[in-house]
Amino acid sequence: MGRQEAWRPPGWRHSWHTALLAASILSSCFLLTRAQETPGISIRVYPEVLKEGDSVTLTPEGLDLKVLSSCKWYRGAIMEEKYIIFTFFLTPVIGQKNGTAHTGRETGNPDCSLRIADLKLSDSGTYSFTPESLVVSNTGATNITVSGYVTNITISDSGKAIENSTTVLNCTSAGTNVSYSWLRGNESLVVGERISLSNNNQVLTFSPTSRNDSDSYSCYGYNSFSNDSTSYLLNVLYGPDDPVISPSEHYYAEGSNLTLSCTADSNPAAQYTWSFNETSDMQSTSQLSIHNLQFNQSGNYTCKAFNNETNANSSASWKIWVLAEVSDVTITGLSETIENKSLILTCTSAGSEVSYYWFRGNQSLEDGGQISLSHDNQTLTINPVNRSDAGPYTCLGVNRISKNTSTPFELTVFYGPDDPVISPQNKNYSTGSSLNLSCSADSHPPPQYTWIFKEETIGNISELLISNLSLNDTGNYTCSAFNAETNLSKNTILHVEVYESPSPPPGPDTGVIAGIVIGCVLGVALIGGLVYFLCTKTALGRTEQHSSNGNIPSAPGRNQGVTDTKPTPGEEDIQYSTLAFKANHPPQPEPAAVRPLENTIIYSEIKKK
Repeated sequence: MGRQEAWRPPGWRHSWHTALLAASILSSCFLLTRAQETPGISIRVYPEVLKEGDSVTLTPEGLDLKVLSSCKWYRGAIMEEKYIIFTFFLTPVIGQKNGTAHTGRETGNPDCSLRIADLKLSDSGTYSFTPESLVVSNTGATNITVSGYVTNITISDSGKAIENSTTVLNCTSAGTNVSYSWLRGNESLVVGERISLSNNNQVLTFSPTSRNDSDSYSCYGYNSFSNDSTSYLLNVLYGPDDPVISPSEHYYAEGSNLTLSCTADSNPAAQYTWSFNETSDMQSTSQLSIHNLQFNQSGNYTCKAFNNETNANSSASWKIWVLAEVSDVTITGLSETIENKSLILTCTSAGSEVSYYWFRGNQSLEDGGQISLSHDNQTLTINPVNRSDAGPYTCLGVNRISKNTSTPFELTVFYGPDDPVISPQNKNYSTGSSLNLSCSADSHPPPQYTWIFKEETIGNISELLISNLSLNDTGNYTCSAFNAETNLSKNTILHVEVYESPSPPPGPDTGVIAGIVIGCVLGVALIGGLVYFLCTKTALGRTEQHSSNGNIPSAPGRNQGVTDTKPTPGEEDIQYSTLAFKANHPPQPEPAAVRPLENTIIYSEIKKK
């Protein structure tokens, strides 16, 4: 704003200068005589607390305005012309003459006060006052401080925030007596070993910076009458970390498709490149795709991640094997062998990196005992072969991408014959009976049998039947079993005794048992006949005593051939008793070897002394 001057009457300028010069001379003279005697002028400031945009009035106290012609106000402590704000005239005409330090906001009053409107922070400082009078020569001065509102808060950084480096955030604002505080998100900032505040909390330092420090930070500035705030988004740059390649599969079939993905934690997102066997660049994307894989594409695939903000990079490699699927699994070797010999079976297949596993039936075969496997499991050796080793064998071929099983390999084991077994084991026979022997021997294939008696072959089958045995059939009967595949034979001998019939040979055979039974029956019958005879004789004796001396004829059914003549002394009295058994009512079954004739009469001789 330009300087404003009060209205003045015509001719006032020359008279004013004349009056001013006269007043100055008089004032100088007065000061020479009174300066040392008058104390400084006190200045009252209202209001006492000054804020930016307010108005203030500086009023000198204790002045006798009637003796004053004018009063001057200066900006600063030096009262020179270049610092004068204005001169306010009291007589003969009230008016204000602005000086070089006038800003357009300062006005004078008839009481010589200074009013400053719309205070600025720059208005803070010293203001000096001097009255002009022939009798007053003292001056006054005061200081004012204008407090500014907290505004224009800003947060500045020290540059890019990179992980593991030091990051500084500085908070500034306009205003007076400003204090500062920080928030992270909506919570108070927690300081610690890595995070610190300094310079009246204006400076926030991260040392070292972590990716986890990324967040919104707010700085609050405040004084006794105002406050302001601003926010800052801290973006910590980091990475790339070591890349991760997926999927986690190393083996692929020939002709299949390969897709690999590479990811690395990074801010900003990393840039990716792929290379094969660390020699050739393939693709510049995070995903690598190869169609129709071939064997020569087995090798190391490397993913490299690069961060153009941190200027850092990292890499990871993944090994890939391209394999052919397992097929045509086949077992070769002898399908027939002989027990106790050695057998070798070999498994072959088409495919890459095939591992082999052997089975007999559903049982897995492992190295140990009579079974041995080669280092690659392709060859199975059985030494010696047992008959239990016969059966179906299968070979399983497996690699990382497939598996296949051979068709069953049927192994035949020839064995035997074992020692023949002759049955029954009965060794005693009576003449006229039959000999029926059976011979068996465990063997594969079944053996051929030969019966030998007295060094002569008497049969070529497992069964031997001889009817109507005679004493000449006594001897050793040999069963010989022969296996044409193993070219082995085994013999077993059974000694047979043939005895004259009906006398049963000793021993616990069926003929002896039958003879014992018959003997017991005959003994019981003999005892019964003897009792009957004695009872009859006693009855005859009693009859002779009561009858005449005539002969009594024998009654029918009585024993025949018994006389009453007493034996001569010294001779034995022999009595005969005849027992008759009907053929249709035998006393008991008789053995087949001794069959009684019909109406057989069995004599029993009893000697009586």
